Parts: sequence; structure tokens; C-alpha cells
Amino acid sequence: MIWRTQVLDGKTDLSQDPLAIFDDEEAVNWPVHEVGRNADFFDPKSARLLKAGSSIVSDSIHLHANGRDTKAHLEIGFKLMPKDYKPTYKRAVFGLGNGVDIDIKAMEANQQLHAYTVLQQHTKIISFEPHLHAPGQRDVPRGDLGLQHPDAQLRRLRSQLGARLRLRRTTRRRSCRSGTILHIVGYMDNSPTNKNVPDPRNWQGSGNRSVANMFIDLGMRVALNDEQFQEEMAKRRSICT
Repeated sequence: MIWRTQVLDGKTDLSQDPLAIFDDEEAVNWPVHEVGRNADFFDPKSARLLKAGSSIVSDSIHLHANGRDTKAHLEIGFKLMPKDYKPTYKRAVFGLGNGVDIDIKAMEANQQLHAYTVLQQHTKIISFEPHLHAPGQRDVPRGDLGLQHPDAQLRRLRSQLGARLRLRRTTRRRSCRSGTILHIVGYMDNSPTNKNVPDPRNWQGSGNRSVANMFIDLGMRVALNDEQFQEEMAKRRSICT
């Protein structure tokens, strides 16, 4: 479930214009909820603001038909920071991945998807959370979904993806300077050897269903100014020495 908190003024009818929520700069996005997901922990210096009077709003939920009317129940809880807390870092907002232009051939394993983004600001990567669906391949020596960047001081982040939806979260923190190119690679298996694919004879593209596809990183990032970036680099050098 993709969800956010938003103070609804009662003037906007989301049933008539569901995309109006994206025009609200005051809306706060939260990590995507997935089946079996543990609690999300934010960087202590970049907690998000839960505004008084907020409502929980969702415009995208992955559901799978089971042939009968079914109710779902989900509870959301928050742990608040102490009174008068003020965040040091701002959340870095940018897309990493490709949830639209996905082209996976039928009856073929070891297919690769690539996506890139150029950082427009210094960024601290809090978590790397690859998100693939049924064709997402596992047990690949190089890792199913890797995050690469050209900074010689930083190692490649990798994640072996598991579970039915092929997702796993890692929490290796890295600081990347503005201008760094982030590159993620996804490996897809749309062949009879992948038992999670209903019919590998079908071409597969993007979609919200578990049997369709996504190729994105849902990890958390924060933006750093020049001074904060230099502080992070100094910490890293002190650890390495």
C-alpha cells in the first residue's frame, strides 16, 4: 500500500479528482507498506512531520482477486520524537528505478533492467530497498538488484532479494556528493523455472498486480548541504583510519 498523511480541508473531492492529492505540497509521504514488513526507522536527524489533523490517504494498493468478497484490516502506528525536536536533515525526494517502461520477454531468464538518476544534491542513503514482482530473479551471485555509483570511496550496494514479492531492505548508509550517477540493475526470470510466474509464455510489463512488474528502489534518503556532507565524509575517513 502506497500511502501518505495529509490535512484534508474538505474542499477537494478526491472521489472526483483522485490526482488532486499530488498537488498538495503539504502532504507527507511514508514508506510503502508490504506484507510482513517490520517497522520503519528514520534517521534520528530527519524525522518526518505528522501534522495535527492529518488523515491517512492511499491511492495505490496491490490486491489480488481470490473469488470472494474480502475485508482487509491494517493498523498504522507512530512513535513520536520528544517535544521541541527539530530535524537537521531534509528528506531527499527523487525517483530511482523505472516503474513504467518495463519490457520482459516471454520464456526467457536472466533478463536485465537498468535505470539511472543523477543526484542534484549531496545525499545520504539511509536504506536500499529494491522492489520487484513475480519475475524478479534470485540466487544471482552478483545480487538481484544492485545500486552502483562511481565514487571510489563507496562500495557497491547489493541485495539478495527473497520472499514472494522479491523484496528485501538493507541499511548500509552511504553519503554521495551532488552529481553522482546512481545506477540500479534488476534481473528478471520469465521462464518456466520461475514458479512465481503464472504463465511464462506471456510478455510482461509494468503494473500494480503481484503478477505484473515493478523495478524501483523504495529506500530512504536525506539531503545534505555542503557543511553536512563534509561532516559525513570526515566521519567516514575517521572510521576507515
